[in-house]
Amino acid sequence: MSSPRLRIQFERLFEHLQGEDTSIQLDDLTDILCCTRRNARIVLNKLADEDWIEWIPAAGRGKQSQLIFKRNKYDVSENLAKRYLEEGKIGHALSVLDNDPSRLTQIFQSYLGVSHLEGEQVVRLPYYRQLANLNPVKPTRRSEQHIIHQVFSGLTKLDEQENVQPDLAHHWEMLTPTHWRFYLRSGVRFHSGDRLQMNDVIESIEKMSTMLLFQHIESVMSPATNTLDIVLNKADHYLPLLLTETLAKILPSTSERSDLFDLIPNGTGPYRVTRNDETRLVLEAHDQYFGYRPLIERVEVWVIDESHSSMVYPSLTNPMKPKEGQFIDVELDPGCTYLLLNQSTGLAKDPLWAEYFASRLNSFSLLREIPNQKVIELGLLHAHGLKPGWHHSGTYHTDIRLPFGEEMSKPMITVAYHSMHPLFPHVVAAIKSLLKKDGLQIRTIKYDIEVENPQEIDLWLKPMGLANNRKDALMGWLLGYSDIDKMSKPELFNNWQNLINDWRSESLASFPAKILAKELVQSKQVIPMFHCWLGVGQDHCGSLQNATCNALGWFDFSQVWVKPE
Repeated sequence: MSSPRLRIQFERLFEHLQGEDTSIQLDDLTDILCCTRRNARIVLNKLADEDWIEWIPAAGRGKQSQLIFKRNKYDVSENLAKRYLEEGKIGHALSVLDNDPSRLTQIFQSYLGVSHLEGEQVVRLPYYRQLANLNPVKPTRRSEQHIIHQVFSGLTKLDEQENVQPDLAHHWEMLTPTHWRFYLRSGVRFHSGDRLQMNDVIESIEKMSTMLLFQHIESVMSPATNTLDIVLNKADHYLPLLLTETLAKILPSTSERSDLFDLIPNGTGPYRVTRNDETRLVLEAHDQYFGYRPLIERVEVWVIDESHSSMVYPSLTNPMKPKEGQFIDVELDPGCTYLLLNQSTGLAKDPLWAEYFASRLNSFSLLREIPNQKVIELGLLHAHGLKPGWHHSGTYHTDIRLPFGEEMSKPMITVAYHSMHPLFPHVVAAIKSLLKKDGLQIRTIKYDIEVENPQEIDLWLKPMGLANNRKDALMGWLLGYSDIDKMSKPELFNNWQNLINDWRSESLASFPAKILAKELVQSKQVIPMFHCWLGVGQDHCGSLQNATCNALGWFDFSQVWVKPE
């Protein structure tokens, strides 16, 4: 790759000769470049290799050679900046553009969005962090869940209307409420080219049965070719719905997974991961996908660090008030961000502490402590319950007292939160400010996937990350990845689990979503904080069709296509 020094040498030539093609002697060029004849020839050859100039040397000393400029200095700096961007070196790219953010924005905008490369439709999207964990059976955040649904298949899936549809299973039947039979497609292949085997499916489901969400799965077997039986120890009229969960994706056998499986997973979905590092995630259409092949050949998610994000996608800094035509779709997160109180081993096991936290750290008080500009940028709204429009928080007490006498020593409050989250550092600062008024201090723990000693945490900042807008999505959240089972009193969690089991046992029953949500909030197990806006930017996908924002804040890559303008 050409160096910044080579660019400077080109610019020196260009400015001295005012960009005009000219006849010139090599000795004159040595004066301009401040180097020897030998080094001047090296520089000229390198410039010619970069296709910035054409150099036609004349034979003999004192003869006039021809220097032809094929690029101007702005072309060269932008070309070099693009190369740096390809390597993820945004700071270097800005530097060669003379630290002009407007020029960097123009180059980025030419990269991001929809483009056609060698006859292929490509979509490039910006994101603020690396999507490093794409393993469905590990704790995942909202955006990772979306990518997992593009890369992996389950026995069933939800369509765009959030109805259960076939996936790896093309048909199923309930033999009894505790015995389901699924009929699987034949000839399904992983991204590696290996065929999906029944052992892969059985191993995946047996692994699922060790998880709380699927603990009623008693056994799984294959009574005939491409036929799968799942036997339960409790009735479940909605097992096909349960198998649409992120945790229920079918994975290759453990022995077939590489050491980089979390980064570069091997699934059977419409897209395969070909690159995933700190600068870029690249998805390419899976040629052997058993369903309709995606019309978008490649999707690239570019990692843009926070310091440069406003240059790259300034239209996303005010999602609450988008300009006309700026967003294709904007809607509220179907869940909320919340505080989870440790009522098992933390301070909140004492009901007086739980009441104190719920009163002192209510969403109204927290929002007042967060800078107004951040509230606007992140599109925050008070959450009165777990879902928008639900009101379960009750009335907050104005007379807030610490649950111990002044003669007792004040404990340190331990707060854990996801690293690389745009909101949580501001919430932590707000919590610190509010607790400081009562003379309390906090200790913070940032984590990516799991915390080493969760029993030591008093307060957890968490996003719900619901994968769909259905009310029964609360089941997957509560039993799948909320960690409430570890942080609650056993008798309370058993009651919530029994509500779900009772619903599963009845055909055509309504899921008890509001009852669950009310009990979680009014028991002080969960403190709802904020709802936020989710949107799909017109700037980056304006010509895409079907680019409807889903509950995870993205759109289904496999369902979109480009309409020519």
